[in-house]
Amino acid sequence: MSRRQNGTTKPGQACLAGIALTAAMSLSQTTSANDRLPAPPITASIDVNAHEMAMTAIDLSYEIYGGGLHVVSFGTQAVLTPRTYEIASQFQTEGMADTLFNGRASSAANGLLTPDGPRLLAYEQEYDGRFGQRSIAMTLDPGGRYTVAAMPEDGIHEQGFSADIVRGRVDPLTASIFTAINENTAPCNATIPVFDGRRVFNLEFASEGEADLNPQGAGTYRGPAITCKVTYKPVAGFTRKFMLQQARDPLKPFTVWLARFNEIMGPGGTQPLVIPVRMELETPVVNAIAHLVKAQVDGRQLIAAPTP
Repeated sequence: MSRRQNGTTKPGQACLAGIALTAAMSLSQTTSANDRLPAPPITASIDVNAHEMAMTAIDLSYEIYGGGLHVVSFGTQAVLTPRTYEIASQFQTEGMADTLFNGRASSAANGLLTPDGPRLLAYEQEYDGRFGQRSIAMTLDPGGRYTVAAMPEDGIHEQGFSADIVRGRVDPLTASIFTAINENTAPCNATIPVFDGRRVFNLEFASEGEADLNPQGAGTYRGPAITCKVTYKPVAGFTRKFMLQQARDPLKPFTVWLARFNEIMGPGGTQPLVIPVRMELETPVVNAIAHLVKAQVDGRQLIAAPTP
């Protein structure tokens, strides 16, 4: 894969919205230490060395803090070829959060890269923690709908969602690199349509200008960044109770800071790599901030975790 300096090409955006959504889910589930459940080891990951034809292999690690404490570790790996993509992620609670509401999850997705953007073929997620074991798996069928299997089945509609509602939508994990593999979208100027197997929603991005970041907390990035506000918009599959709650007290947008790097990626090989280096979100339980602590592209270190 060729590499060049940033120029006049349209920047892609590898915004890991899935990180923020997963963090929000975990931070909003609290319980007592007596309810703690053992969590299985995380096994869903991608061996990037096995993909000899990969155009780009990306490995990112984040640490999420709430109330000044390290509460979640999150890692994701993505492998892009000229026509396909694969993503895997791992999530686990840390420290006090692990004592109060331990949880671990892994997810994986794969699909095709098309001129109209990514086309999801299959997605699966497994979770074990506060509410026991939960899983979901979905695959695209020839009719344009997704075949969904879930445990438990709460939130799964008996007739499923129509092809029209889910057409063009991606899973939360694919959403994390949606605009990085969609050459028609610029940073902070996109609406990402998502279907997670239970619900349909949009992630709406809006630009808040440029910023110069200094290292903060666990984060080590220093330099220019693009500031984005991301709003969660429910579309279908939500309970009436949830929608009434949203009408009274909508979920607050979260903020993402994106930094450009010189690596060139995307299906056309023309997009500078843009990844989130910091995220802030507010949940009913605690305000949280996520820091990028490690970033590798094709085995080359962009950002390294600080030495203890």
